Amino acid sequence: MFFLLLVGLLVAAAVHIGHLEPRTRERAGEVLLLWVLIGYCGLPMVGVSALTLLRPGSVASMLGFPEGNPFQTFLAWAYLGMSIAATLALRYRDSYLIGPAIVWSVFFAGGTFIHLGEAQGGGLGHVHALVIFGSHGLVTAVLVGGLAASGLLATRGSRPAP
Repeated sequence: MFFLLLVGLLVAAAVHIGHLEPRTRERAGEVLLLWVLIGYCGLPMVGVSALTLLRPGSVASMLGFPEGNPFQTFLAWAYLGMSIAATLALRYRDSYLIGPAIVWSVFFAGGTFIHLGEAQGGGLGHVHALVIFGSHGLVTAVLVGGLAASGLLATRGSRPAP
């Protein structure tokens, strides 16, 4: 389900980028970041974290936690904070996008590493590896690529240091 959401967001970002005037690499990178941060890492993940906090028992088995595990609750709160930070990209732009993009790219890179390690023990097939990459690794690649293309890491922000 989340893979289809990601594909839809990438198509929407491509259409949006196609209509940019002027269309620069930097603007295209920022638009890509906005679509993925808000549409994948932001609003949907607010829902996932809220569901995890409100109905932990039903979500525990999906996530591989024993019911009532306090670490699941801790992760749900962390996930909520991360998803709110990504959703704030609706309001904030420029160098603000660096934080949520880095946090989510590292999170999904870690998820890819963990899931590929788990799957390898059970005889990882090509299809399973593609599903893992499509739902985790691709998000990391898109966020890192968008961040690099946007040029945001090369700027120091618009305000002087204190």
